[in-house]
Amino acid sequence: MPLENMKSDTINGNVTAMFELGQYHALGIDAPVDENESFKWYEMAADLGHTASEYMMGECYSHGIAVGKDDNEAVLWYIRAAEKGDRRSIGAISLYTESGWNFDARAAFEHYRKKAEKGSAGASYMLGRFYFYGTGVAPNINMTVKCYETAAEKGHIDAMYELAMLHRGGVGVEKNGERTLELLQKAADKGHRGAPIAIVRCHAEGTGVEKDEKKAFAMISDLADTGSEDAEYELGRYYLEGIGVETDPLYAFGWFSVASSHGSVDALYGLAQCHQRGKGADRDRKKALELYKTAAEFGQKDAMVSLGHIYADGRDVKKDEKEAFKWFLKAAEYDSEYAQFTTAQRYIEGKGVKKNDGEAFRWFLRSAQNGNATAQFNVAESYLNGRGVRKDEKLGYEWFLMSAKNGHHRSQYHVGLCLSKGTGVPKNAAEAFKWHMLAADAGYGKSQYFIAQCYSEGKGAEKNDKKALEWYLKAASTGHVLAQYYSGYHYANGIGTKPDESKAVMWYTRAAKQGHTRSRELIEEFTGKKIRPSSDMTPFEKHLDEAENGDAESQYIIGRYYEEGIGVDKDLAEARKWYNKAATQGHFNAKRAMISLKQQK
Repeated sequence: MPLENMKSDTINGNVTAMFELGQYHALGIDAPVDENESFKWYEMAADLGHTASEYMMGECYSHGIAVGKDDNEAVLWYIRAAEKGDRRSIGAISLYTESGWNFDARAAFEHYRKKAEKGSAGASYMLGRFYFYGTGVAPNINMTVKCYETAAEKGHIDAMYELAMLHRGGVGVEKNGERTLELLQKAADKGHRGAPIAIVRCHAEGTGVEKDEKKAFAMISDLADTGSEDAEYELGRYYLEGIGVETDPLYAFGWFSVASSHGSVDALYGLAQCHQRGKGADRDRKKALELYKTAAEFGQKDAMVSLGHIYADGRDVKKDEKEAFKWFLKAAEYDSEYAQFTTAQRYIEGKGVKKNDGEAFRWFLRSAQNGNATAQFNVAESYLNGRGVRKDEKLGYEWFLMSAKNGHHRSQYHVGLCLSKGTGVPKNAAEAFKWHMLAADAGYGKSQYFIAQCYSEGKGAEKNDKKALEWYLKAASTGHVLAQYYSGYHYANGIGTKPDESKAVMWYTRAAKQGHTRSRELIEEFTGKKIRPSSDMTPFEKHLDEAENGDAESQYIIGRYYEEGIGVDKDLAEARKWYNKAATQGHFNAKRAMISLKQQK
């Protein structure tokens, strides 16, 4: 790029142009070598998030180039680049560590805090990262957002990108696809390497724009033609998965190969996928395993996750839960949201590692911050119950709310529960009703029962017995025992409907079989029969009971029991009878079983 063009681009905050100017003066291109001028441009680009410039700043401080030698300052610059996977910076930090240098998280936090107060965009961004990871300070997603916003306003490209990801997942901010796309475009215009790929994904997923996989394919093809190894890998993935184009494993393998030759570590993972699945290349699991290991050693987190699953399943290797945990943990440390969640679960279960609630919480939190709605639910539960972290009902409610907004139905139920009880938030019956209704409409039984109670008692909604029964029946159908009892009670007493003794008996019976004492007493009063709880029944007796009450799946299972003599004498006539009952209701497997028995006969 001509020198005058570069100077023009720096006015618009393009960090790549700033770095190139630094290179011009460092190498003496079209001008005498000038270390001071070079340092000025590197520092300007580095403070706005340019990775290679951050590495160069580390080099300047490490070797005393244009500035006094300062190992602590050097390592802090290397850390900025290393966090984004810069292998040169990771190597430099390793050398410092081997020579006895120790990272002081609190001191580093204070270092960035002081620089941020003086207006450094890069320091504000790093403060956000420290709050995000809980490094040298307690984790605080709200402070993370505040620091990112400050840095982004000053032109920091990584802050723009990370803030976009928070808006994409609704973490610490409202979920907003349009804002996500806007921030990614700004970051891309100023030279962020990953932003163009992220913009393409927005089009493929419909984030902030109408979903259009064909347009996304065209966009990624254009980027790949520029020689971007990241785009070449993505294009291979589009061909492999059939995103916006017909699936073509051979093209996928070809683009992965091209990207790999250009230095893409992700492409090694892509090639491993092809060999493991036999798509675009001969199926060769040994070769796939080698490629996964190579990619993982270079920091490819998806390859680490694959290795974790391979060792956990004992697929092509001897099953080894400890080795599986090692790879999941490593991927978690490389910020894989999936691996972070899996690592937390393994700490809870003690799978491949000793149980540790504190570590489980830490990794649930990391996954939650990366947008995993189920992890957000787990974080909320941990705060609410004080499991692995100090109890904090307010934070518990906030994480439930974040998860609920991301569509997690159990969290929607808990948000409603917190609002109805005043747990971590002031009581608000109307808001509680609203959140329970979201979960209820999605089929969540506990919320359906809550909605029924609201209509029955006139709390959070106008009293309406007909609607109450409607929701009791929906909850009862999910197996909610109290909803089954109240459904029976409404039919028995003609509340919200005409009295119907047979339906009352049916619902009381279902509740009684689940151990509901009052329902059992009422059934005995109505029919004189004693109800045996399901917990006292054998599996055969449970299925027979359900089959006699018209459940097609249980009728099919009873047919299987009689056909194969499982827990009962073999009796093909009985098998046919139950298969026929299930088949009459449209049960597909029962129909197949009937045909099979006829063929055997």
